[in-house]
Amino acid sequence: MIPMDEEYERLPGLYGAWDFAMLLEDGRSYRIEDGGRTADGQALFMVFLRPRICEEACHD
Repeated sequence: MIPMDEEYERLPGLYGAWDFAMLLEDGRSYRIEDGGRTADGQALFMVFLRPRICEEACHD
């Protein structure tokens, strides 16, 4: 795992690329890392979300 220079919280679970359209919100900051593969070889990802409080403070 790559060290994070800012505060991010991991969303529970692992996600496929097909989940991103429902998962990601406009204007938010994310970090996405490799989470392994399914039994049939599909890539899975861990998703980390920067808390809204940090985003508001950092954008002022």
